[in-house]
Amino acid sequence: MMTVLIVADDSVAAALRPLVQDGPHFRVISHASGPVEALAQARVLLPDIVLIDSTVPGAEQGLGALFQGVRGLRPPSGVIWHLSSEAPVAAAFLADADGSVHVTRHGDRAALRAALVAIGRRRASCDPDQPV
Repeated sequence: MMTVLIVADDSVAAALRPLVQDGPHFRVISHASGPVEALAQARVLLPDIVLIDSTVPGAEQGLGALFQGVRGLRPPSGVIWHLSSEAPVAAAFLADADGSVHVTRHGDRAALRAALVAIGRRRASCDPDQPV
């Protein structure tokens, strides 16, 4: 089972949670309402996937540090960037992401599911604890 940390305000997190937990393989373990809180939770919980909404409070100052922080974990968390239509920070942030992030648009359930599955498959194929 893949664990997911949602980084979004409460209303967006409430909308994303059932989409993530739609199938049996993904579970939301927590949600954070800002980048600083999210990084602290990620360091403790070590989620497989961090789902970041582009309109999260504090996005302008903290998303770069959050991205670098979760990618620097061992093992690094997969990142899904959930774009809302009114997200001015998205283009600048994605330019620095070096392809290590999956992008989904608000309301695109198929893209969110595809991103979750892609990260899940990649992590399952390189599990260091998996018996040889």
